[in-house]
Amino acid sequence: MTTLKETLTNDLKSALKNQDKELTGVLRMLISAIQYGQTAAKPISEFDAVLSYRKQLIDALEMFPKGSEKHLQTESELKIVERYMPKAPSDDELNKIIQDKISQTPSQEKVNIGLIMKEIKQLYPTCDGKAVMALIQKEVAQHK
Repeated sequence: MTTLKETLTNDLKSALKNQDKELTGVLRMLISAIQYGQTAAKPISEFDAVLSYRKQLIDALEMFPKGSEKHLQTESELKIVERYMPKAPSDDELNKIIQDKISQTPSQEKVNIGLIMKEIKQLYPTCDGKAVMALIQKEVAQHK
């Protein structure tokens, strides 16, 4: 089984051969993020390094006005990074998980939204935190 870094390196070689400048740039950034993560004082996994870079891109999207050149470029980079991330769950899958967690909470106790959020983010690190929080709050309100 190949590592994420090996996959990125192989894809980089193909992108260089095809002279795809955008893909080449993003792959170099991902490989660089992995190398930096591995040599940091507190090393992180390849996946966490790519996840961190993905989060930087998402944060950057909020800084640029929609439709601007920088916003479109960042969106394009994010789409490339998403290829290397596991698939995020659908809303139906998330609702089922949330309902299971809520049903496991004893009726006299308050539902711990933070704990449910933490468990979901561990299972699906690429899911949108804001959307998950909204789903959890909706389910908790219906459960009362």
